[in-house]
Amino acid sequence: MTEPTDAQVVAAGLGEHAWLTKALAAAARGRAESMDACLHHYGPPAQVEGTRATVRTHFVVCGPDGSPRVEELTRLLAAAVVDFCIPRTRIDEAKRALLDDGSTLQLGRLQQEARDLFTSLTNSGEGGELLLYMLLEVVLRVPQVLCKMPLKTSSQMHVHGADGVHAMAKPDGGLALYWGESKLYADPTDAVRECLDSLAGFLLGGSKAVRRDMLLLRDHAELEDEQLTLALRAFFDEGDARSARVEYRGACLVGFDHADYPDVLKGDEDVQTRVRVAADAWAKTVGRRVGLSKLDKIELEIFCVPFPSVAAYRDAVRQALFL
Repeated sequence: MTEPTDAQVVAAGLGEHAWLTKALAAAARGRAESMDACLHHYGPPAQVEGTRATVRTHFVVCGPDGSPRVEELTRLLAAAVVDFCIPRTRIDEAKRALLDDGSTLQLGRLQQEARDLFTSLTNSGEGGELLLYMLLEVVLRVPQVLCKMPLKTSSQMHVHGADGVHAMAKPDGGLALYWGESKLYADPTDAVRECLDSLAGFLLGGSKAVRRDMLLLRDHAELEDEQLTLALRAFFDEGDARSARVEYRGACLVGFDHADYPDVLKGDEDVQTRVRVAADAWAKTVGRRVGLSKLDKIELEIFCVPFPSVAAYRDAVRQALFL
């Protein structure tokens, strides 16, 4: 008789869904405070009236000289490319190799492989995708269960729809899937419009688009723990009753230019007033576009991130990735 795994023992004690809830939350990697030196969450999240959208505004932290720490942020994002791009089982193999022989060779190879994935996608929005990944997984603690980066580069794989998928167990026994989309534009209205319209084209585009990604999840969703992976994939199996309890949600990163960049941590009352007015305006722009995109019934997490220049941010990301 096969001995039960530790995960099976814990699941039996907690109840399957309570175990899934705890295990999924624990699967989120990184520490939120690791971003504090580069990115500041401004004010409380804004709930957009008449919708299920939550808007969170983040500013790049300024250094002692008042300059936004954009390069420091991009170096942080570049350091996370292995977590973002490489399947967790392969990272585990590299960690075991490190423990076995003390060499970081396998980890180094994964780092190069992750960067090579970006190199082959010269038109990708890597700066937005990486930042959205960090905000969801590291800050909100909603782990990524499918990254499409390795799939996008395969000539045998047709990959459309969202950039990546994150998952969270729901209190009612279901599973919430966050389909990610990111856009970087100079104008905030353009960024919001393009991001939400792109997400709507996928989430509201009919069952075919969603089914395609559900099949990808069934075949490629992966976490370190095999038992957790199997429990998760059951929600993506059309023959399993749990597939009817999956809620589709959206996660958006909208980055845009913001002139006269403020130091939100040290700014005086005048600076704080201008920041508050700007953040309110961005939330209203989101609210209008959510309705126009017909996403008002879908739960959305929307991150607004102003930059001194999104063009400069893109360049800094590529430099940090050695592209």
